[in-house]
Amino acid sequence: MRVNIFEALERTQWKKLSLELKTQVMNQVLKYFVSPLKKISAVSYQQFELDGVKCDTFECLIDGESFVLVPGNQAAILGWESGIQGISRNSWDQNPARMNETYQKIVQSYSLKTAEDWDIFVNESMSPLRKRAIAPMLVQKRSQPVGTTYIGDVDLITGEFSGDLEAFRSFEKMFYGYFKRSQTFEESLRTEVPVEIFEENKFYARLFEKSEKYAVYTHETCDFHHLRKKIDEQLFDLLSEDQWEYAVSGATRKLFRWGNDVEEDDSYYGSQLTKKIQQANVFGLYFSPHLDHWELTNAMYLKLEKLEKLGHPLYDHLPLASYYRSREILAADDPMSPRDFRFRKAILIQNN
Repeated sequence: MRVNIFEALERTQWKKLSLELKTQVMNQVLKYFVSPLKKISAVSYQQFELDGVKCDTFECLIDGESFVLVPGNQAAILGWESGIQGISRNSWDQNPARMNETYQKIVQSYSLKTAEDWDIFVNESMSPLRKRAIAPMLVQKRSQPVGTTYIGDVDLITGEFSGDLEAFRSFEKMFYGYFKRSQTFEESLRTEVPVEIFEENKFYARLFEKSEKYAVYTHETCDFHHLRKKIDEQLFDLLSEDQWEYAVSGATRKLFRWGNDVEEDDSYYGSQLTKKIQQANVFGLYFSPHLDHWELTNAMYLKLEKLEKLGHPLYDHLPLASYYRSREILAADDPMSPRDFRFRKAILIQNN
């Protein structure tokens, strides 16, 4: 049975297809939309669920990096203007455990004493409400540090590297030097391996969360113009703000990808929420729960945030909202550090 690939990849239609037809469509996507110069491997059918919303889709490796097929939506509702609707009062009607200058400035501007104050602050922290047609796409499963090219992994237990060995050898001694520093036995018992290692214009490495492997990248100084040019040369797209918000939210009308709860604590329900926040979303994509970087979009709007947590449930989680738009302004010619900025590559499936 022949199927129209664009109709089949509309999310409402995609749900109705048999596994056999979905497999046919995925094969067509890989054949006609991924460059023949790229190596495709490890194609697998996957089922994802978050907060009661499900999606059956496919994962694959493109030149060793994980991508997920995200079905499209011709009438996706994005953005937010519902304030704290659906958020429990206890999540916002309290003082933070700590204060800093950023929070004090926000309080001066918004007061943050009443529900109406919080409504205004939340709405002004989000992109505007809108309806958009979102094409289906292959989306990078995890965001990538800016200015980097992935070359492989280092196993922390064995110390072995797997990937592009020639590229790794150019900084191999420097990388392993971070783990051979002289120290006493007592110091070694307290030593924690670094989460990230960065040598400008040489390499960047980051420890996979809850893993014993480093993802290793080569690095070159990069600004926004250079990033867009390089992604284009690699035959990928940089997600637009619309595409990014859809990829996070699935166009569900909830403030966060996991629902509307934000109270993480040591209770059973609090620990279950933490697990939900950390897991892959409905499309199988991972978005960091840590406020330690921004994600870029092709219009230079910054998503997520680099922010100090203050012990206020809603304030600490707000940058993780699906429709959050950072107030930080990025200049197109400013150098960007991989410690601060990440991006997400995609391949759009469009009938041009």
